[in-house]
This record gives sequence, C-alpha cells and structure tokens, in this order.
Amino acid sequence: MTTPEKQPTLNWFDRLSERQMTLLVIAVGLLLYIPFAGTYGLWDPWETHYSEVARQMTKRGDFISLWWPGSPRDADVFWSKPVLTFWLMSIGMHIARIGLPGNDPGEMALLSRTEWAVRVPFCLFGVLALWGVYLVVSRLVNRRAGFLAALVTGTCPMFSLIARQAMTDMAFVGPMTMALALGTLALLDDRDQVLVRRGRGWRSWPHDPIFYTTIGVFLLIVLPQLIVDSLQLKVKVAWGGGEVLMYGAVLMIPYYLGSALFLFFAARARYRAPLYLYIAAMLCGLAVLAKGFAGLGLPVIIFLAYLLFTWNWKRLRRAQLLPAVLLSIVVVAVVAAPWHHAMIARHGWAFWNELFGDNHWRRMMLGRHGDRGSFEYFLRELGYGTLPWVALAPAAMATMVMRKADDVRRQSAYWLGAIWFVAGYAVVSMSMTKFHHYVMPAIPGLGIVIGCFLDDLLTRRDARRGLLAVLPGIPLLLLVMADLVNAKNASERFLWLFSYDYVHSPTGRPWPAELDFRTPLIVFAVLFGVTLLALAWRKSLRAAVVGLCGVAVLFTWFLLDVFMREVAPFWSQKETVAEYYRHRRSPDERLIAYSMYWRGETFYTKNEIYEGPQEERTVFDTDNADEKMEEWVKNHRGRRVFVLFERGRLEKVKRLLPPESRDSFQVLYEKNNKFSLGQADI
Repeated sequence: MTTPEKQPTLNWFDRLSERQMTLLVIAVGLLLYIPFAGTYGLWDPWETHYSEVARQMTKRGDFISLWWPGSPRDADVFWSKPVLTFWLMSIGMHIARIGLPGNDPGEMALLSRTEWAVRVPFCLFGVLALWGVYLVVSRLVNRRAGFLAALVTGTCPMFSLIARQAMTDMAFVGPMTMALALGTLALLDDRDQVLVRRGRGWRSWPHDPIFYTTIGVFLLIVLPQLIVDSLQLKVKVAWGGGEVLMYGAVLMIPYYLGSALFLFFAARARYRAPLYLYIAAMLCGLAVLAKGFAGLGLPVIIFLAYLLFTWNWKRLRRAQLLPAVLLSIVVVAVVAAPWHHAMIARHGWAFWNELFGDNHWRRMMLGRHGDRGSFEYFLRELGYGTLPWVALAPAAMATMVMRKADDVRRQSAYWLGAIWFVAGYAVVSMSMTKFHHYVMPAIPGLGIVIGCFLDDLLTRRDARRGLLAVLPGIPLLLLVMADLVNAKNASERFLWLFSYDYVHSPTGRPWPAELDFRTPLIVFAVLFGVTLLALAWRKSLRAAVVGLCGVAVLFTWFLLDVFMREVAPFWSQKETVAEYYRHRRSPDERLIAYSMYWRGETFYTKNEIYEGPQEERTVFDTDNADEKMEEWVKNHRGRRVFVLFERGRLEKVKRLLPPESRDSFQVLYEKNNKFSLGQADI
C-alpha cells in the first residue's frame, strides 16, 4: 500500500506520458554525452586508428573493404574489427564534409568538426543503451525505477567515458542493451491482445506502430547494405576454363530472398511479442557488425542464463514466440552476414582467419596482445568505473537477489539485472586476453539492479535497508577514492578505463605537473559520502536519492567536460600535428614521423606521411629506420622539415640530421607528454 508521503515522487513520473518519459530519458543521455564531445582531440591509439580506417573508406568511396595503409609494420588492410564502427564514422565525415577527396590536407588537425563527426554516433549508441535500460525496467517495475536504472548506468564513469570514445565498444553495447531489453519484453510482457490488421487473407498485415517500426528498422539496416554490396562488389570466378566477372547482386541473392521471407512472415505476426523479438534480432546483427561473434554470443548467453535461473521456458510457447525465434535466426543472418560474405568474396579466407581466428579465437582461448588475469581482474576497474554507485552495489545485488517481490514482473526485472551483470562479468573473465574496458557490457545489468534497489528504498521508505547499504558502502567508497587521490597521477586510472596505455606503461605516463585533480575528486568524495549517509534516515531518504543522482550527474560532467578536455592536449596528437600545418609554408616542407606507431600521426595528416611513392614516404619505423631516415634527408637537402617523435628520442633525432643542420633544429611544440614536434633546415 502506498503511503501519502510517497505519492508525490511517483505522481511526478506518472503525470508524463510514455512518449514524454522516453524523450526525457533520451534528453538526459544527450545532455550527458553530446556537449563538448568534439572539443578535444582523438585519443591514441584506437580513436585515431579507427578514424583513419573510416577516412580511407570516405576517401575511396569503398564501403566494403577496410584499409589502413600507414606503417611498414602492417599490411595495408585492416581486418581485426568488423565494419559497423567505420560505417558510422564515415557517415559522420560525410555529414561534416571532412575527409572527402580533394579537401585540404590539414583539415583533420585544424578543424574542430573532425572530432564531432567521429564521436557523435557513439554518443547516440550510448543513449540507445540508456533508453533500453529504461524501457525494460519501466515496463516490469515502474517509471521511476526505469529512470533511476538508466541514470545509474549512464553516470558510471566507464560507461560515460566509452560513450564519448570513437571505438567499437559502444557500437556493440548500445544495440546489445536494447536487444536484451526488447527480448525480455517479448518474453515477459503479457499484453497479448491481438493486433488490428489491414487487408484480407494472406495479404493482410498488422496495422500497429510496432509493426511499422519493425519494418522500418529492418529496411534501414539491411537495404543500404544490400545496395552497396550489389553495386560495389565485383569478383572474378572460374567458369568454363576461364574467368568471368560476377557482380555482387548475384552473391546477395540469398539475402534478398531472406529479406523477402522475413517481410512475409513478419506480416503474419498477430501479437507484439514476435515483433519485439525481430527488432532484438536486428540489433544483435548490428552488434555482430560492431564486435564480431560477441555481439550475438553475449546477449544469447545472458538470456539463456536468465531462462535457466528462472526456469521460465514455458513462456516461449506464448504469443507465437517459438516460430519467431526461428525467424529471428534468419534476421540475424540477413543483417550480419552480407558484409562478411562480400569480404570473403573479395579478399578470400585470409580475412576470415584474421578476424575470427586471430582476433576472436586466439584472444579468447590462447591469449594475444594485452593483459592476463583471473576472475578478480576487473574488480579494481569496476571500482573506478562505477563511481559513486560502487558503494551501493554489494547491498543492491544482495537485496535484489534475495528479496522476494510481491509482483512476478518486478522480481523478473531484479533477476534480469543481477544475471546480466554476473553472466557478463563471468564471460569476459574467461577470456585469456583482458583489457579494462572488456567488462563494460556488464554495467547495464548492474545499473538495473542499483536503480531497482533505490526505487525499492523509496517505495518502502526503508531507512534500515539504507543503513545496511551504507555500512559496507562508505568504506568501499573511501577505499576507491583514496586510491584515486593518493598521487597527482592517480586520476590517470580514468583514462585506463578506455585506453590500454597501461600495457606499455604499467605505472602510467609521466604526469604533467600542471594537472592536479585531487581537490575536485576529494570534494566529490565528500558529496558522495554525505548523500550516501543520508540514506540511513527515513526523513532524508528521498532527498538522499535525488542528491546522489545529482552529484553523479555533476561528476559525469566533470569527467567528460573538465577532466577529459584538460588532459587531452597532453595525450592526443591533434594539437601537435596542427602546429605542423600552422607552420609549414608549402607541402614540400614534409613531416617526418620517426619511430611512431600511434596512429594519430596517420589520421591527423590524412596519411600524407605514408601514401605516395615509396621513396617519398616519411614514416621511419621498425628495422633500419635510422638508415632510411638518413638516406631520405640526404636526398631532400635544401628544404625545411618537421619531425614528429616521442619525447625520449630527442637526442637521437638530432643525431640523424646532417651535422651542419643540427644547430637549426628546434622544438616547436612539446605540451604533449608523449610526442613532440621539431623543425630543422636540412
């Protein structure tokens, strides 16, 4: 029974329509991630690496093959990741009108819209994930719980920082999260009223927004792929003792037929549940195009773990769900398979072996470049990655799993979140190769658990449960915050939530003297502690939850729009390369990249340093780099050159110049704590 004093909080959400609540959640996500997203440079190595692959796609107009010509260490192809990330970035570049053929060579380094173009799509996928969390929790529990769960998820530092990164992970987690939400609704939403239909007989179709949404999403995802593959793919095949040219339209016939099959059977849906499942399958297919087999495997494992734990298999027999599961397999294939098929047809099985043999199987089962560790590997990173909610995580997990809810649907939401988090954590823990950000797909599950826990506290006015949460939570919070403020460079751990620089520098890069975030971090620690302590008093319970959410939002703003913007000039190559373009008088004044393998030097120069005749390339790396650089300098005397190098190699760079040119060498830019820019008259 709801008491009068609890009613205002519930009524505030209930006064809004479902559409208004959806817009509210989306607006909060956009306000968290979009402002200032493009106001600082891209991070090496992955943001710049992926962005250069997308720039090659934009420049070449080739939306099938992935290219990264930029270093003598590698082949010109890029086969370690699927294509979705690069499609998103290339679309952003086309919209921003950058990276196109004929544009100015220095535009990537000199224009601010570069970062907006490549980051905004991933911010939007982060918002999609928040919408998915809200959607499933609001339907199974209530709107307030859904809003709290989305807010908790969106303000976890690991989630918010990766949402601002142009890398593959949010392109995987965003669709996966919404897919799990829709799959859960298909299984548990009991609104099984028969949909109104238009037409007669086998030509009829459901006249309902969810059907039109299903068809629209399918056509948006599948049709552009099939058109591109049909028009751009041309392969030679053996025929009658010779070779004939086969066009992609022939190879895409199975997917055209699969699309027709799906559209026919989707029109036979009588209930909402199958349509929810079809959209979930499309999103899983997108997740495969973002991250490979994990895009399908992880949501399927989480869902199967949920069914095994709840033993709710009988619900698959309702509302046409069993045949919908079979059709969903076709949907995943139609979404995810065409690009892979086109790549195999164009590049052969070497592509498949690189993508799935080396970058999937070897990483998971044998170990590859990266960390090793056991089940506890991610615990420390989750401490930083879920601030301030880590303080509530133990009590929330224990309460939501052990407490028996009066409503079956509410209990299902509690278990879904807990199983999502535990299964996601367990799967990534079994991988032989580990990076800190691998655990990010488990965070929406934890957000669901903590959001439902906070809603439960408010509904029951349960200050005693709040006190029991605070008792272990405050020491845990103090432990994490003490680790973050024990030294000036301790806040670098936030960067390690999305960048694996710790593999090369386990103790971190030299920290710039002018960067000291200890004071604001201590202030946030105090605010977190005060709002958490207020959970232990019944009269302050509502204010405590509101205050904790407000401080978490403020902390997210601090990380994304203060911390990241102040740190970026010391980590990103954008400003370093921009100085080159500001100082050079003509393209003849070349930029030399000496012993560089960080990708920013490739992207921000539009690969001027590498593309072109072999003898004109100014990338000197791997074996014989010194001899090759000396030879290039010898053949290009009488001009001014610029040199991009790691700061520790300053004296070596000088020694590689002709003796009479060494006095002219000067460092132009060294604000970056890793890279410097120099110039010399040779």
